[in-house]
Amino acid sequence: MTSDKHLFVLIHGLWGNYTHMESMRTILSTTLKKEDVNDDMIYFLPKQNAMFKTFDGIEIIGYRTLIEVCEFIRDYKDGKIAKLSVMGYSQGGLVARFMIGKMLTEFKELFEDIEPQLFITMATPHLGVEFYNPTGIAYKSALYSALRTLGSTILGKSGREMFIANSSNNILVKLSQGEYLEALSLFKWRIAFANVKNDRTVAFYTAFITDCDPFIDFDNKLKYTFEEKIPGSGYKGILPKIVDLNALNVNSHAPTKPTKTYKKWGRTILIILIATFLILPIALVMNGLGTAYSYIVTCKYRKMLSNGILHNEVRGKLGLTEQLKGYVTDAYGSIINSALDMDANYEASNSNLVNEEELPWKEFIQKYTTINDGVWKSKFKKLPFDENRKVILRNLNKLKWIRVPIYIKAVNAHGVIVARRGMDENTAATGIACIEFTAQLLAYLMHKSN
Repeated sequence: MTSDKHLFVLIHGLWGNYTHMESMRTILSTTLKKEDVNDDMIYFLPKQNAMFKTFDGIEIIGYRTLIEVCEFIRDYKDGKIAKLSVMGYSQGGLVARFMIGKMLTEFKELFEDIEPQLFITMATPHLGVEFYNPTGIAYKSALYSALRTLGSTILGKSGREMFIANSSNNILVKLSQGEYLEALSLFKWRIAFANVKNDRTVAFYTAFITDCDPFIDFDNKLKYTFEEKIPGSGYKGILPKIVDLNALNVNSHAPTKPTKTYKKWGRTILIILIATFLILPIALVMNGLGTAYSYIVTCKYRKMLSNGILHNEVRGKLGLTEQLKGYVTDAYGSIINSALDMDANYEASNSNLVNEEELPWKEFIQKYTTINDGVWKSKFKKLPFDENRKVILRNLNKLKWIRVPIYIKAVNAHGVIVARRGMDENTAATGIACIEFTAQLLAYLMHKSN
């Protein structure tokens, strides 16, 4: 007799492909088995949005991903899929939020009997991408202006949506409202991981869902204090470096190694020359071609989106007809009416945390569920958000999130946070520790949800 299944969907980010989530799947699978999670897990990594297709905009990417997930659920024969968890990396977190919103409404006949469990984002730009320069340094202002122009031009519609370029590219605002917020609220737990440093793609504030960024404010020169009591066990290397935000001190800067002036300028000039004559031209050509390709191949679908009929096309592709609506009962009515009663899920999930062995996890979750209201925010300036970002922030903060500020010592923390290049010796030890911690945290939350 086949048992009920727990489907875990892992969605990659911009310019990526499904292999970027393989390391995370491997560690999750190994850890959940080791931690004796009772759920019979199956993992699904959508494959249809790779490389240039990630330029097509959140809605088109989201519908493609939804089709894959729906087809998988519809055709799965080895048991009933009774639970759903979703992890999105980088842009994949936004795609995931779009997808679950449509699951609740346009495709609910496939999901009415599936219980939402965990929703996790890893370095996701929930508030979009914007470059802030509180120090007022002139060259940074010029650089950020150029990056803003390039990012909203050569990354296709996805780039324009990340920068919330105009009212035609405000999908991030929509994702914080209505069906999307309601769907997000139905998950028992929401977790957001944010890099505090070395992430030049997604800044801390947007992944952490906050209007305060100490690391931008002090140009990444603050001295970090890491959590000493890290829950979990059996880490293969070092412990994960989770920053204690409440311990940040505006008068305590990280020590810097003295660098001779000629070495500093020589290194800077070399980087500029390499970027100007090698990296930048290649990046411009590749991204420009990707943008053009995306525009051409999605023209039909963008028209259908604007006319409000794309969902009919998708339903037709999946073979979902009116007759299918009678296959299951309408179970979501009462849930939707109370979807934004945020405290219920959290309190119910924490009411039985009395086992002494669980106390480290209980304390960690309590602290990092309320960390966005912590004393650390009073020490730093608010970022000058525009109205769109204020709306997104206000709406997403109606929900309870476990927010994890993670330090990864790597040249590119954005990629290492999910070990998208694999788990070999070239992957930073702090990155591997982050993934191991993520898996153990999710294992614990699954235990509490059962």
